[in-house]
Amino acid sequence: MSIHHRKIKQIQFGLDGEQFECQVQSWTLSNNSDDGEKIYTQCPDGESREEADPDWALEVTFFSDWREDGVSDFLTMHDGETLPFTIDHHPDIPAEHVRWTGEVLIKAPSVGGEARTTEQTEVTLQCVGKPVYSRVGA
Repeated sequence: MSIHHRKIKQIQFGLDGEQFECQVQSWTLSNNSDDGEKIYTQCPDGESREEADPDWALEVTFFSDWREDGVSDFLTMHDGETLPFTIDHHPDIPAEHVRWTGEVLIKAPSVGGEARTTEQTEVTLQCVGKPVYSRVGA
C-alpha cells in the first residue's frame, strides 16, 4: 500500500447542538484508557487481562469568544453539565469523513494571558464513557 497523508483543514464541532468549529485552533480526542491489569493462574492458558473502564478526553484550544453564546461564554454558562458533542473529521472528503459522538463534562475555561497576545481558551473535557466512532455516508 502506498503512502497516504492528509492535513487537518476542516472539522465540524458541536456541543449540545451549537456549532463552534470556526473558533477551534486545535483539538485532540485522547484515549487515556488503561490496558487493564494482567491476571495469572496456574493453568496452561493462565493469563488474561482484567477489563478497564474507558477514559477518554477531548482537548480543545479555541480562540476565545466572550460574546453571548460564544464558545467561552457557552463553556462558562454550562460549567459542570454533561452535554452531547459531535466531531466530524474531514467533512469535505467523502471517502474519509468520519464522526465521533458522545457526552462530555463541560468545564469552564481559565481566563487571562499575556498582554497583546491573541486570547485563547484551552479546555480538557472529560468524556462520559467511550465516544462512538462512525463513517459518515457509509
